Amino acid sequence: MAGTRTRNTGIDTDTEARVDPSTYGEAAGWHGRHGDIATLVVLVAVFLVAMTLAVWFRGEADGLRSRADTNNAALVNAQATAQVDSQISAALEIVYSYDFSSLDADEAAASEVVTGEFTEDYRALFAEVRELAPPQEAVVSAVVVNSAVKVLDGDRAQLVVFLNQRGTKGATDEEIAAPGRLTVTAERVDGQWKIAAVENR
Repeated sequence: MAGTRTRNTGIDTDTEARVDPSTYGEAAGWHGRHGDIATLVVLVAVFLVAMTLAVWFRGEADGLRSRADTNNAALVNAQATAQVDSQISAALEIVYSYDFSSLDADEAAASEVVTGEFTEDYRALFAEVRELAPPQEAVVSAVVVNSAVKVLDGDRAQLVVFLNQRGTKGATDEEIAAPGRLTVTAERVDGQWKIAAVENR
């Protein structure tokens, strides 16, 4: 399907538990000594919900074909669609990754790829990361595994993205992988596509 891409990361994407900030450790199957692993995925807990990838993308492809609109550049302009997809996917991986040892650099990098209302949303979330990540020595990395540009209209676009996050804590072997589906509103600012809003849906 035009506007859709897939990456094979080897991460299990069959988890179907809804992520809840207050019960994340239970939803992910972490109990007892593993409960505090929830602090590794502050951004996941706020935004992400686990989904199955293949079934959704089959339905999405059928839906886009059935409601094709030549005014939607995502369906007719492959080059512009690829640019949105590439830049926003890279931006999401920056925004949803962090390392307790480089939080200043992480926040600075993210500030370059966000705009509008999401700028304040991100700052609020990252304030939590600054509080929780250092004591846990938390490192979280994000990878976009699937993405589809649904709408492209001038300097605005909407994408559906599947993002995997993997978090570790200190020198232990504790690790968690959390996949989720995001609906992303993107805006082109001075020639660069940036994240303007994010919903988990």
